[in-house]
Amino acid sequence: MKKILNLISKAAVVLLMLSLSSCYYDEILEEVIADDPVDEVISFAADIQPIFTESCASCHPSFSEPDLTVGNSYSAITDGTYIVPEDLNASLLYQTLLWEVSPMPQSEQLPASEINLVKLWIEQGALDN
Repeated sequence: MKKILNLISKAAVVLLMLSLSSCYYDEILEEVIADDPVDEVISFAADIQPIFTESCASCHPSFSEPDLTVGNSYSAITDGTYIVPEDLNASLLYQTLLWEVSPMPQSEQLPASEINLVKLWIEQGALDN
C-alpha cells in the first residue's frame, strides 16, 4: 500500500511540474513571438483595421473620437493626435494599447501579437496600405 501511495504522490508531483512548466513556456513563447522582427510590410487594411473592427469599433463608432470604423479609421488616427509615424513614444494609440496612458480596450488588453502588429505598423511609417 505504501508503494502505491508513494508512486501516486510521485506521479502527482511530476504532473504538477509539467502543467506549471507548460504555462510558463506559453508565456515565454508569446513574448518571443512579439519581439521577433518582421520583414514583411504590415498592411493597414489587412492587419490593423481588423483589430480595430474586432476590438475597438464598438466603443469608437462614427460618432465617437477617434472613429475606428472601416473607411474612417485611418484618417481619424493619423491626424497627429493618435499616431506619429515611426515614433512609438509620441503615438497615443500605441501607449493606450499598452495600458500606459489609459487602458484600451477597457475590457481586456489586446494580445501581444496584435499590439506588436500595431507597433510594427507605426515603426514602418503608419502607411495607408
